[in-house]
Amino acid sequence: MLVFLVTGVSGTGKSTLARRLASWDHRTVSADADSLLCAWTDRHGHRVERPAQPDTAWLAAHQWRWDADRLDQIIADAARDGDDALWVFGQAANALQLADRFDATFLLETDQRTMIARMGSPERGNDFGRVGDSLPAALASYTDFVAGWRQYGATTIDATGDVDTVAEQLLLAAAMAALRLNQRPD
Repeated sequence: MLVFLVTGVSGTGKSTLARRLASWDHRTVSADADSLLCAWTDRHGHRVERPAQPDTAWLAAHQWRWDADRLDQIIADAARDGDDALWVFGQAANALQLADRFDATFLLETDQRTMIARMGSPERGNDFGRVGDSLPAALASYTDFVAGWRQYGATTIDATGDVDTVAEQLLLAAAMAALRLNQRPD
């Protein structure tokens, strides 16, 4: 089984793409939707509730993180069920530290203008970007986030298009990655 991570800054369409690939019969996990996987944590790693209007100081002292054991369980469940591939969509402060669990990583990229427009949309399920100081915090982390995943070697996907176009680009990139993985000497 191949395990793919699709990440990107807020507003790149990770959850929307997870739903689209699921509708095309791919096994997907939208990380933000799994409360056992994702949580805001304090500096000591303890789970905390995010205030309704987080300010800059609160956001600087807390991180959105993934639980490594829960991620491993999700991957093991998909392998046990005999899936060919598992797609995990999301971002977290510790995702780069967990990247070795994935066979390939894909970075959804968009410009900041598109990011702002998407995050501000009232139809968006996630309120991050519309509450408190979350938009300035997201914009401040944009450059470092993208640079970190590029340095890691994530395959970049242009996420500025419509969902079907981006999903098709993602599937093509995953097929290419699978070919490279299958050609590796053991």
